[in-house]
Amino acid sequence: MRASCTIYYLLESDEFAVPVGDHQASLMDNTALLFSGVYRDETQISSDGLESGRQQLSQRPAHTLLQPVSSSDGSPMWSAIVYRKVAGAATTIKLREEHPIHRTHYKEQLVKALRYHADPPGGPYSWETDIGSGKSGYFLTGGVGINALWRITRIQSDALNRQVLTFAPVQLSPTLAIPLFDHVAPDLQPFLKQHFEGFQKAIVRNAPFDAIDRANNLAEGILKHCLKSVGVPSPRSLNERLEKARGILDRKVQGFPMTYYGYNLAQLIRQLHARLHENQGKIVRPEVGLNLTVTISELLVDVGLGKY
Repeated sequence: MRASCTIYYLLESDEFAVPVGDHQASLMDNTALLFSGVYRDETQISSDGLESGRQQLSQRPAHTLLQPVSSSDGSPMWSAIVYRKVAGAATTIKLREEHPIHRTHYKEQLVKALRYHADPPGGPYSWETDIGSGKSGYFLTGGVGINALWRITRIQSDALNRQVLTFAPVQLSPTLAIPLFDHVAPDLQPFLKQHFEGFQKAIVRNAPFDAIDRANNLAEGILKHCLKSVGVPSPRSLNERLEKARGILDRKVQGFPMTYYGYNLAQLIRQLHARLHENQGKIVRPEVGLNLTVTISELLVDVGLGKY
């Protein structure tokens, strides 16, 4: 495929073409990949923000296209040229196609097309503004769940001065359970939803210590839900709530949704949170906080507030 800063989306055939001359174009090689992409800033990494992004991905034609190119980083990283739809009405181009029998002959037809252009770095891009100010930026590219989310790690330009983004995968969906907060008491639902979404954001921002804080808050809310289910008032601290839960488990009280497994998961979160805030010079490795997706997921599933 000829290198170009422009590609065309053919309205009637739902195909893509590249320029080959003055107002002429030929169909893009069918082995070339193009992904629809929707940008999400770090404030949009939530259930609602991702669902909105997925709805935008289903719209045709897409506003932004990502064309994968060779990357020196290797799997699972990848790089792509960014093409954005040019505003305005459709244009008419001459589509040049090879004659099916005489390969040295071509036929042309006029077709309606929308133009996409690859602008150089330094343009009016939301992701450049965000990353320049120290925030994280992400692209949603389709697929199932949040594992279609990619964090921008580098912004470059190629020999044609086209903007090239490099992405790292956000590994969250395979281990983070889907929350089920519908049957939680109405006064507790907003608290759990707020800290679950906050925990998600902390993970995708690679903010491990924020993730530990959010996990601790989630554990507090989960313990309150469990104690309330058997008519036991909740003490103020997570440690006191866990002491109540241990007594209930030892007495084998019927209807208590937490098991010893869930109790130990919550204790792990409490102890990690305490270690993070201890003034004893102890260090919590960032990977420990980011791996809490498994702990939180298992805890939610154990008490019936999540599923895989």
